[in-house]
Amino acid sequence: MGIDSDLREIWSVPVEQIAGWVARRWPDGASPQWWLAVFESLEVRVMPFRGATSNRRADDFKVAAEVIDLAVRIEGVRAAVGAYWMLRIASIARRFDPPIFDLPEILLPDGAAKWALGKFPITREQAIAESEIRKVRYDNTDESFYAPIGGEVNLPSEVEFSALQDVELIMWALSWISSYVEDEEVDREIHAWLELRYWR
Repeated sequence: MGIDSDLREIWSVPVEQIAGWVARRWPDGASPQWWLAVFESLEVRVMPFRGATSNRRADDFKVAAEVIDLAVRIEGVRAAVGAYWMLRIASIARRFDPPIFDLPEILLPDGAAKWALGKFPITREQAIAESEIRKVRYDNTDESFYAPIGGEVNLPSEVEFSALQDVELIMWALSWISSYVEDEEVDREIHAWLELRYWR
């Protein structure tokens, strides 16, 4: 069964049964690559250029929100990746005029931002400290840091992402919806994080 047939199956089951379908399809857990392929297809599905009824669009967004949230809940992807995609889908929902009614709370600006803010792997203070350490490391690096020209490059079998990279990923995505957030507390927290961009 390939990704196309998987997607058809996902769209054919009720939203509340998607988690059960994924568990049966991938009893040992789906790979991050599979989840990302699904996320990308979800994004295309909810794009404004696709002709669909308002009810169909609302259903598509509900499926997207459930799948992304599920992937994070069962640790199919890193929480930061899920936050990035949830904010990405939420920002697409903002493009519709007239707006889409009956969107899940998690795809409204306040809901998406609040959910994403809970996915930062470290505190702001830790992010500042990590950023300073990285800057010092880069400033003091020698030739061994760079790949040899014409030489053999050994890549790790699995790429490791630092907590700081995940922070930057979420911060980048938060900027897409920050101007639409109405909750003052959420807005303050977003801007407190976004201000870290100037610490470099």
